[in-house]
Amino acid sequence: MQTTTRLLCVSAIFALAGLGLIDLCYGRYAINHFVPNITLHRAEAAGTRCLVTLGDSRMAAGIDPAALAAALRAGTVETCVAQLAIGAVPISGQAMALRRLLRDRAEPQWVVLGASAGTLLEERAPDPSEFFGNRAAELAWSESSDVYRYYPKFPFADLDRGVRFWFARSNALTTYASATWLKTQGLQDRLVGNRLVTPHNRFGSLTDMQALLGAFRDQAMRSIGAPNGSYRLNPWFALLQHLVHDSGAHLIVLEVPMPASYRRDVLDSAAGLRYRGWLRSQLARSGDAFLDISAPRSIEDKNFADGIHLDAAGAKAFSNELGEELATFIASPAALPHAP
Repeated sequence: MQTTTRLLCVSAIFALAGLGLIDLCYGRYAINHFVPNITLHRAEAAGTRCLVTLGDSRMAAGIDPAALAAALRAGTVETCVAQLAIGAVPISGQAMALRRLLRDRAEPQWVVLGASAGTLLEERAPDPSEFFGNRAAELAWSESSDVYRYYPKFPFADLDRGVRFWFARSNALTTYASATWLKTQGLQDRLVGNRLVTPHNRFGSLTDMQALLGAFRDQAMRSIGAPNGSYRLNPWFALLQHLVHDSGAHLIVLEVPMPASYRRDVLDSAAGLRYRGWLRSQLARSGDAFLDISAPRSIEDKNFADGIHLDAAGAKAFSNELGEELATFIASPAALPHAP
C-alpha cells in the first residue's frame, strides 16, 4: 500500500471515529435535554400502576396531574398520574411514547388518550423532513420495523422516504438535528438582541395559536367528512390499543376540551355527530371506552388563553371534572371489560 493511500485510510478512520464520538456524546446530551425525553422520564418517575395520560399539546396543557389525582382519590380511585402528553406529536408519536413507557417496565392501570375529531383516523404518510421539533421523538423512539407502519409498501414503493427515515433514525446527529437548530436559533436571537414582540406561551405565539384553531377546524372537517361515514382508524392507533390491552390496562379515549366555536362548527355538525357515534361503537367492539368531555361545565372560552390550550386555571378545573367523571366511570362494573 502506498504511503499516500495509507495516510488517506488512517485519516478516514480517525474522521469516522471522531464523528462517532461526537454522535455518542451528543446523543447522551440530547437524551437528557430533549423535551419529549424529559416528559417520558417524568412519566416513568411518577410510579407504577398509574393512570397514564396521552395526547397532543391540548392534553399537555389541559392536565394538571395533582388536581386529577386528587379528584380521582376523592372518588375512591387511588392512583398516581403519569402525564405523557406531548405537544405537536400525532397518534404515531403517542403510540411510540406508550411503547417506550411500557418497555421501561411501567405497568399502567388505565391509559387516557385525549383526541379530537379525526385525529385517530388514517392519514397520509409523513415525509421524514416532517420529524422536526417534538416530532423528532418519532425518530428517537422508533424501531426499525416502524418504517413499514409509515410506508407499508416499502421497499417496493416509497423507497426514498423509507431510506431517509432509516438514515434519520440511525444516529443522534440526524435524529436531534432540529432540536440543535432550535437551540442554535434561540442562542443567535439572544446574541443579536432579537426579542419576541408578540405575546407567547410555551406553545408559541398567541397569534399563531389563534390562527391554528382555524387550521384544526378545517383539518377536522376534512377528516370526518368521509362520504357515508367510511372511516378507517389509523394503524398507529391500532398499535396503541394492542399495547394497552397486552399490558393489562384499559384504554379510555376522551374528546378534549375545545372552544365553543370549534364545538359548534365541528363536533355538533352532522359529520361530527356521525364520527363520534362511529368511534364510540368501534371502541366498544374492542372493549375500550369513549368519554366526551369537549365542553366541561367548569370551563369558559376565556380559559383558552391562546384559542386552543387551557390556561392554568382551566387545566385545574378540567382535571377536577375529568377526575370525577373517570372515578364514576371506573366504578361502573360494566365500564371496564379490559380492566386489570
